[in-house]
Amino acid sequence: MLRLLLCYVAGIVAAHVLYPHVEMLVGWGSAAMAVALMVALVSYVAQRAWPFALSAALLFASLGLTGYGLQRRSLHYEWSPRATMYEARVVDVPRQQGRTTRCTLLVTHAVTDSATQHTVSRRILAHFDSLAAPLQPGDVICLHAPVRPPRDLTPDDRFDYARYLLQQGLSGTTYLTASQWHRVGEQYPLTPRQRMARLRHRLQCQHLLPLYQGDELGVLAALTLGDKQWLTPEARAHYAHAGASHALALSGLHVGILYGMLAFGLRGLRRRRLLYAVGHLVTITLLWLFALLVGMSPSVVRAVFMCTLYIVARWVSADSSSLHVLTFAALAMLLVRPLYLFDVGFQLSYMAMAAILTVGPSVEQLSTRYHLPWLIRYPLSIVALSVVAQLGTFPLTLHYFGTFPLYFLITNLLVIPALTLLLPLMMVWWGLALLHIPLAVPCASLVSWLTHALNASLARIGSWPHAVLHVSSFTLPAVICTYLLILFLALALIQRRPRAFVWALLALLCLMIFV
Repeated sequence: MLRLLLCYVAGIVAAHVLYPHVEMLVGWGSAAMAVALMVALVSYVAQRAWPFALSAALLFASLGLTGYGLQRRSLHYEWSPRATMYEARVVDVPRQQGRTTRCTLLVTHAVTDSATQHTVSRRILAHFDSLAAPLQPGDVICLHAPVRPPRDLTPDDRFDYARYLLQQGLSGTTYLTASQWHRVGEQYPLTPRQRMARLRHRLQCQHLLPLYQGDELGVLAALTLGDKQWLTPEARAHYAHAGASHALALSGLHVGILYGMLAFGLRGLRRRRLLYAVGHLVTITLLWLFALLVGMSPSVVRAVFMCTLYIVARWVSADSSSLHVLTFAALAMLLVRPLYLFDVGFQLSYMAMAAILTVGPSVEQLSTRYHLPWLIRYPLSIVALSVVAQLGTFPLTLHYFGTFPLYFLITNLLVIPALTLLLPLMMVWWGLALLHIPLAVPCASLVSWLTHALNASLARIGSWPHAVLHVSSFTLPAVICTYLLILFLALALIQRRPRAFVWALLALLCLMIFV
């Protein structure tokens, strides 16, 4: 499975290099897929192993090439440079950004000067100068303005804004004044994602905003609803300098805690097979509803998909190896959206999980070999897994952000137990608040105290001397050499392969050349 995933990724990368020849990509990829299928069929009938393996590799590489071309073609649209009449639907809740309000729109139809209506079906990013009335997901608006393809308007070489918009599935941008749009009505029926977006906005307005303010509001909204619009620049900086940015981005850690809560409630049903199966079905449903509620980010989808595969594999007594589940989840997500491969959150999430699942069992064996008490084993496990996760992500962190937090060990010793307490407590508070039970008030006070203590502690750690290592340039070849160095060192130290030291020295030499 891993080899097929690597072949598929190689096809996507090759297509990314050959773009913008989209039609050529689709044509070449389709032809290569046909050839690979024919060779695979002949090899299978003739019982030839290596031609069959080669054809399978070619098939997945061409599949990645074709999938990338098809997705880029689905995003492309020839927008008119002049103001045109469009009909669009609101996809998400509008958010304030500086002096404008940002919102994602699904453009459904365009009306030309000859009053001819054309189907568009493309998503764009709209910036409103003002909103006289609030817009909700599912609202239908009519706009008369020019729409432009994504452009890179930022001077920062590290961040390609146009590529970021395309990775988010956006085909254009527009700026709307009050006279350039008006609300027509409401789409019916609403999609599940639109309903969840409305629910997320209602939960914020009715429960979070009346009780919390400032950094507490921003952190709790990010932790529970995946909404970072309330985070202040100071809070983001404190978490980044302390090495706790992963706590603000919903990922495997948060989904794992939620799954642990649900799995703990099912422990008493193991002897009742039917009820146990129903409980697992309810668990999977709740996890996917949570993913819908927080916006279906790639890291959350990956974590929920992994939990789903793990539950199903254990139930049918199949191979539930975490690495196999992670590989299959990555392949499935990239088959649906090849552009996920270039999403920074997707890359960081998978590399951290791959490092933990690869080295984690060895760390667990070392901790159990010496029969250490729980009070010592638990902090050591947090430290070890934090180091492993940082090793898996720090080359990408240096490449994309040019910074690396040096006190991440101390931070994770604080953040992981705090989140393990805070997230279940927040779930209990949500339940009490929605049911209007008076116990919600003291529970909210406890949540506020824990959040304030966590923010203050991370702000203190982030202010320590030399908290962040700054790197001016860390190129893509340097990232590859660093990962090769880590891989060969792991093979030499964990699996006792002496030749891996030679390859590690060669990777180190290449790294010194590219840095």
